[in-house]
Amino acid sequence: MMTSRMTSLSSIELGGKHVFLSPSYDAGARHAGDLIGHEDVLRTVLAAWQQQPGMPPMAPLLVGPPGVGKNHIVYELARITGKRLWILQGHEDVTADDISCAVRSSDDPTRKFDYILASPATAMHEGGIVLFDEIGKMRPRALAPLASVTDERRTLFSNLLGDGILAHPGFRFIAATNSVDLDAEGLPDFIRSRLQPVIQIGLPGRREIGRIVRSRFERIGAKDELMSQFWRLWDAHRDGTLPSPRETLHVFGLAMGLADVDAGLTDEATDRVMLMVQPRHLEEAFLRICVNTRATT
Repeated sequence: MMTSRMTSLSSIELGGKHVFLSPSYDAGARHAGDLIGHEDVLRTVLAAWQQQPGMPPMAPLLVGPPGVGKNHIVYELARITGKRLWILQGHEDVTADDISCAVRSSDDPTRKFDYILASPATAMHEGGIVLFDEIGKMRPRALAPLASVTDERRTLFSNLLGDGILAHPGFRFIAATNSVDLDAEGLPDFIRSRLQPVIQIGLPGRREIGRIVRSRFERIGAKDELMSQFWRLWDAHRDGTLPSPRETLHVFGLAMGLADVDAGLTDEATDRVMLMVQPRHLEEAFLRICVNTRATT
């Protein structure tokens, strides 16, 4: 007997229709203790989310280049507040229905269609956090429903349901974008004016990057030899700039993998702590990620 994919999802009655809720993203289990730095950003967002008399909670916008940790900041906010997190990935094909409610062919033979409450609408109903990632890549028409979500109405209307979703008092909104030039990003004024405060996320310094790498990779430990080698390679090939945490972690992750492969470990191996990473592994990983790939793009 076939089991419907929808049976594992929670559902509610809305607009006289049986509606399934979108699942939340379990950030806490994957990223516990993962964030290093950004204390001022966390403080600012938490302050913006405070309920003030006559005002709804604000809708902050995180702005910064790829790989600086914008998503990880939101994961940490979910952990601090104890709220569940829903994420909508922005792109040009997102529609208003992707923000509110969509309809799909049902796996249940007793129904032709299933109504699926989108991630933002589910977060509103459940009183969680919604992250609009890459909001600048969405078309103005798709963003139009957010006007009533991010102001005092705190309501999202769905044409499919013929009803509005009123935000739970605990609902909080945050958005992120890569571009530092919001005019070039193409955000329409009606949504830009509602996304406040705008918080710039810059690249961390060398000391902070070292802390990030050591916290992620147990084999690095407290020794500085590999980090020093990384910075020598960086200065030789990319002087005058700083790497993003994501780029740095990719280098060290590949270096660890190269050491594992040379030692004959499979991907199922669990005891890797004592396996030493050699300078040659780090240099090869650095050249493949930070030099060779840039030369071909």
